[in-house]
Amino acid sequence: MIVVYPCNDVNLQNTLRKIVLMKIVFFLLFLVFFQSIIAQEINKSSRQLSEKEIQDAATQSLENWNYYLRNDLDSLKSDAVQIMMMGYDGKNDFAINTGKRSLGSYLIRTGQQLKGIYYLKAANIYFEKRENFVLQTEILNEIGNGYLNNGKPIEAEKYYLKSLKCGKNSPDTTSAFLAEVNLAQAYINSGNDDKAAAILQHYKAESLKRAKFEAVSSAYALLGTIAENKKNVPLAKEYYRKSADFGFKSKATSLIAQAYNNMAIVFFQEKDLKMSLQYFQKALDLRLQTKNSKSISESYYNLGYYYNQSKVFDKAIEYFLICKDYSKNKKLVREELDAVFAISEVYKTQNKWELAYQEMAKVVDLQKKYFSELAIEQSSDNELLQSLDQMEVDDKNVSHEAKLIAAIENEKYHTNILYAVFAFALIALTFLVFYRKRIS
Repeated sequence: MIVVYPCNDVNLQNTLRKIVLMKIVFFLLFLVFFQSIIAQEINKSSRQLSEKEIQDAATQSLENWNYYLRNDLDSLKSDAVQIMMMGYDGKNDFAINTGKRSLGSYLIRTGQQLKGIYYLKAANIYFEKRENFVLQTEILNEIGNGYLNNGKPIEAEKYYLKSLKCGKNSPDTTSAFLAEVNLAQAYINSGNDDKAAAILQHYKAESLKRAKFEAVSSAYALLGTIAENKKNVPLAKEYYRKSADFGFKSKATSLIAQAYNNMAIVFFQEKDLKMSLQYFQKALDLRLQTKNSKSISESYYNLGYYYNQSKVFDKAIEYFLICKDYSKNKKLVREELDAVFAISEVYKTQNKWELAYQEMAKVVDLQKKYFSELAIEQSSDNELLQSLDQMEVDDKNVSHEAKLIAAIENEKYHTNILYAVFAFALIALTFLVFYRKRIS
């Protein structure tokens, strides 16, 4: 409430009137600007919270990547898609490219190598700009894996070498030799065993320095493969034993099991059937602990194969049947198909042609089922990839549109402020006229 005191001095009245008017105008302008600033800060705070949630989810996805890659590819795909969609919804490039990295890793392992490489290269561009050498080293290594899985070891070699070069700038010292084991595999696939062996020796030595026993185990396993290729069975056995030993040190049960499986094969080639059987059984026992369905199915199959080659056909049928039933229960159609075909071959060896034909009929049915499911899965993945590609296109369009809208809104904001100033000036003028009349 404004109280007006009578005053005979006209100049003093005018001065007081101006002071009151200025205070009213400044107060009203202050309210407008303060309300605008508060509204902007509230929107900014809510947006930052949303970005933080997306950022945290993407960071967790990075941590999940290695585990899912080794143990659960379906979860890797689901996680990748979820993070990418969160990224597109929240306009968060970090989340989008984190998802692309995971999705690329999934695709190069499930038959869509070129599409996987596309996503990995897109992620690499993003992390390269941000000089995240740790992630870039891993992504370049994955691109190499994609080309290797696609039957292009020369192209794979190029990206493995890029990964190793990038790794020299990484704060993680393991990045400097991360890709060497895969580069060695590329050389093995190209028939260059000597070069592969030299790289593996370096990889093994660097891993030993850092007590990376799992990596050492993998190196010895590949060295065993090279020795086997060169028909040096004693050396192959020695490498496989060391692979198992370091597998024990790393407590990586799957690596120990694989080493035992390799040793079983070597003993079998040496005609040491007793030792071969022991190691096949050890591999199975360990794989049952890991609960890795494909590996367990492989071990049952290997035991069936062992008994078939040993002419113990009843035992061979027994283990192939176990493999078939287990694979069917776990919905491993390809493994079930292999087991049924093996049973048919055993019956052929025994001249049990009617039984062999019955099993072959099952093989034909399973082949239809396998390729049908494969087509459905690929179709589903293709639809998913098309949806993600469309989201990327939409995101680019929306980003362009958002910039235009933001510019328009910014212009509207300044225009509204101008209108508000004129409005308050008009109000103040009206109030001044009214006030002057009252004084008069």
